Amino acid sequence: MDPIEKAKSEMGPLTKKLTGLPGIAAYREKEMRRDSDKLVRDRLVHELEARRTRINGLQQQVLSTGGLLLMDDMEQVTGRLQLLIDRIRTAAYGYAGFFDLQRVLEPQLEALIKYDQALFDTLPALDSSIDELEKAVQANDAIPAALQAVSAVLTDLGDKFGRRMEAITNE
Repeated sequence: MDPIEKAKSEMGPLTKKLTGLPGIAAYREKEMRRDSDKLVRDRLVHELEARRTRINGLQQQVLSTGGLLLMDDMEQVTGRLQLLIDRIRTAAYGYAGFFDLQRVLEPQLEALIKYDQALFDTLPALDSSIDELEKAVQANDAIPAALQAVSAVLTDLGDKFGRRMEAITNE
């Protein structure tokens, strides 16, 4: 179900009545779109945090098997993932103040939601690279190359997220 339609269906009776007033409906709809985008990003953050936890576990395995020399590389990957999580968590969600020159309209907010939802398509590539890292850690072989692959996927995801505002400026 579309996040906006779901939010509309979950409105209470008083909210539904207020939303029917002139001028309120458009404002309320825009707020629901912003909230929907925030929910999408929160879900993405949750998914990425699960991957970070998995990488942290692999980092502990590497350390316990004497891979102290690889800790800088492991920390770099987990730091890059944490930075991405923080960027997604704190990203602007289509708000423009009352006196701002550039207005963010409903179609632009809708495009932003769709763009953020499309970021989930990159998670299988991240999972695959983490799987390869896990195999390398278990075999205690080719760990630097596997870390580089995870780092490359994180760079790609970070670049895609960095272009999210193009979703509303190119509308």
